[in-house]
Amino acid sequence: MMTNYTQTANENATNSELDAKRIVKHRTLNRDQKDELIESYVNLLIDSMSTSDLISYVSEDLTNFCEKLTDIELKEEISLTLDDEMYRELVDNIE
Repeated sequence: MMTNYTQTANENATNSELDAKRIVKHRTLNRDQKDELIESYVNLLIDSMSTSDLISYVSEDLTNFCEKLTDIELKEEISLTLDDEMYRELVDNIE
């Protein structure tokens, strides 16, 4: 059985109780404002991360990206980012 809870507002609310209540308005941002908000947020996150946190994050992100690639796409990604020789060397190292 689920219990339903109800609550009513205090009819004799004190000023401190009234001051604690604010109306939250959800702003609608245009594309440029949203881009700026995202950039600011990302910069704050990056600034708060240690070097090891950043390395872990990037490693996980790149691994997830590469895991979604086909074998041909992975070869192209490695060859374009580094070069064909490095791709061959990496493959040779694991065979």
